[in-house]
Amino acid sequence: MALRTGEEYIASLRDDRVVYYAGERVKDVTTHPYISLRARENARQFGLGAKESPERLDLRTVLLPDGERVHRWALPCRTREDLLKFVEMEETMEGDAHGAMTAGLTALKILGRKMDAKFGTAYTPRIEKYADWFARQDLHGSFAMTDAKGDRSKSPSQQVDPDLWVRVVERRPDGIVISGAKTSVSSAPVCNELLVLPTHAMGPADKDWSVACAVPANAPGVTMICNYIGSPWGERHRFDRPVHFNDSTPDATVIFDKVFVPNDRVFMDGEFEYTREMIGYFSTFHRAGILVNEPRETKKLIGAAQLMARYNGIDGVGNIRNGIGEMVQTVQMLDVLRHTALSRVQFVEGVCVPDAVACNLAGLTVTSARPGFLTFLCELAGGPVLTAPSGLDLANPETSALVKKYYVGKEGVSGEDRLRLIKYIYDIAASDSAAYSVALGVTAAGSPSARRVAVARGFDVEACVNTVKQELQ
Repeated sequence: MALRTGEEYIASLRDDRVVYYAGERVKDVTTHPYISLRARENARQFGLGAKESPERLDLRTVLLPDGERVHRWALPCRTREDLLKFVEMEETMEGDAHGAMTAGLTALKILGRKMDAKFGTAYTPRIEKYADWFARQDLHGSFAMTDAKGDRSKSPSQQVDPDLWVRVVERRPDGIVISGAKTSVSSAPVCNELLVLPTHAMGPADKDWSVACAVPANAPGVTMICNYIGSPWGERHRFDRPVHFNDSTPDATVIFDKVFVPNDRVFMDGEFEYTREMIGYFSTFHRAGILVNEPRETKKLIGAAQLMARYNGIDGVGNIRNGIGEMVQTVQMLDVLRHTALSRVQFVEGVCVPDAVACNLAGLTVTSARPGFLTFLCELAGGPVLTAPSGLDLANPETSALVKKYYVGKEGVSGEDRLRLIKYIYDIAASDSAAYSVALGVTAAGSPSARRVAVARGFDVEACVNTVKQELQ
């Protein structure tokens, strides 16, 4: 199958999937006023053809050995060059990122070989066949990993309701039946495939919950309940929300109610011993996405801070320069961590893996520093970050002159230019979308505590203790 067009991707979502939004059943996600925004944005990823530049084709697609061209996001990175191109692709692409789905398939390929060698299973040919089909069909996937969990102090097998973690409820000669729920499934309503993975290291009593498989988005028994996105501001409010004026991120809680999964889509069934290792590989690949967003996003904060200080005539003030200096220090550290993660790679089962410590340190750096940077931006913008007139008032002949008169900056900075920057800072630092981004930095690809565990894993603390003991002698 050739690379799909955007129209073909959109058409593939009209498949009677069960989706609910704001208390109502969605008849068609491609025409829904909010969910469709993400579908249309994703559609821009497709349609690469003969008219595309060789550079864009090389960045976003790969030729299979038989000459068929597929999207790079569907394949694991085999070389450091592949990894560098994958990160650049994600950095420059519209719509959804694909790192999580690629991370899931890559982790399964690595673990499949290990499980087959130990247990005599046949997961590797299943995973390889599915991954090849996924790539050639040019599909869009979402990974379903985070379980509802219930009592976090208890394992899946200890829960009062066993369906709080996705589990195998029946095994048949031709497949398995799963029930339970996965939360925080990004863009599930606009994907073709759901990749189900375990979210926790399991024990012997949790074999039924140690399951990995692929499920079509419209499979019988699958129900998606979206988060409430609210009403995007739209093109009319681009001035007031220059970054997020048309944002729509439809994440979902996905319920699996006795969903049948045929054997060729089952990639783990009871091998609890490998759940911890799978999460480790998945997390490392997924957290490489931090390298995509940072330090780019922090550089935007620096630019906004410097320009706001300049517009206000205070760019030479000591504490302002110090605040921006701290931001520069952070972005330089993120640059170093990005370089380290993409240089200090290792190869596992033929897959190029970025450095886990550098990836997780970058995430921890952003999580700890960004809230302070956003506070600093709001301080620079002052009260107008929340109270300034709208861009619509700037366009209204009855109020335009007044807005332009009273929102000027230092000499030479017009009211329109200063107000435009104020709205930019509002959008990235004080709006509902800004709060969403802050929370996403804490919850996406694992919590800060999980990242700290990953950074400490393998570090020889006792060697440090022995060094001190020797100096005490």
